[in-house]
Amino acid sequence: MQKKRSLMNSPTYKGPDPRLIFPIRSEVSWSYRDGRIVLQYPKNFNWLERQLHKVLKGPEDIRRPLDGIGTLLWEMSDGEHNLVEIYLAQQERFHERAEPVDKVVGGLLETMLGLGLMRLDYRERNGEGSVRKAKRVVVRPRDDGRS
Repeated sequence: MQKKRSLMNSPTYKGPDPRLIFPIRSEVSWSYRDGRIVLQYPKNFNWLERQLHKVLKGPEDIRRPLDGIGTLLWEMSDGEHNLVEIYLAQQERFHERAEPVDKVVGGLLETMLGLGLMRLDYRERNGEGSVRKAKRVVVRPRDDGRS
């Protein structure tokens, strides 16, 4: 219990309560290679890229290999594990390599959200301690001037 409390009071974390956020992976093709996950999804061509692709040919899919941290995040993003459980698993397995865990995992999660490879499910707690599904996650702007 001590780990959760220190994680929640982290000076680097700003945002909604991670105990209520459940990452869910999108329906993309993925497989294991050398113990790591490789994602495969279609490229999103703009007009110029589409014209160049017609002439130059090339693959229409992107193969994105994940590192160990990304692999564990992908495996645990099934809608059953909240962000705190993912943070603690990352901290336990990768120690200093994933420090500060909220920044490392959060950055990777932000990238995957931007690429449409994951989505977030936000569940609010009601008075009885059960969980009620909410409509969306509200992302607050950063304090350091970036948005």
